[in-house]
Amino acid sequence: MQSRIVQAQWTDDRTAGPESRVRAAGVAMAAGAVVFAAAGYVADAPPGTIGYLVSNAAGLAAVACVLVGMNAFVRGESLGRLGSWGTGLIRIGLVATIVGYLVNLIGPALPEAAEGIVAIAGIPAWSLAHLMYAGATVLGLACLRAGSVPRIVAVPLAAGLPVLLIGVGLGLALGEPSAPVLTWAATEGQAGLAWLLVGLRLSARG
Repeated sequence: MQSRIVQAQWTDDRTAGPESRVRAAGVAMAAGAVVFAAAGYVADAPPGTIGYLVSNAAGLAAVACVLVGMNAFVRGESLGRLGSWGTGLIRIGLVATIVGYLVNLIGPALPEAAEGIVAIAGIPAWSLAHLMYAGATVLGLACLRAGSVPRIVAVPLAAGLPVLLIGVGLGLALGEPSAPVLTWAATEGQAGLAWLLVGLRLSARG
């Protein structure tokens, strides 16, 4: 009897590790989502200011947390080939965003000539960053098709690219003073909300 109790306890300890890691990844992703959205809201601070430094450093840390959480999320769901494509696009977009933030942080500290070269390198990075919205839509559709993910998580993901296109278009059409808020809501705002819900899903699953 004692050996059975010890064996059961050993089994529980062995399975508790992955569950706690999933839960930690969910908490990190949820926190990263909120920080990413907040950093995007103040991203217009001029280079060289404290606001610029803080927003880019916070955004960099937040996206790294989201990337960790996204990897944990897709490992625990059966989303098929469509989900793999969506995840791949999201990963490319998130890594490109990390590169973009690094360029923003490193560039101003370099000599003027080197800063210009680094700034040019940041152009494709920020362009590729938008793939995370396309990937979110593909992943969201995969979640809806699989039916294993709550709709409250899948629908905001699936809305990623349409919301981006419509919101940014409206912002350009309406101009000031609505444009900055609409553009933020269609980019960092909606991405932060979708990632927050994924992080909460991870925490519950863990």
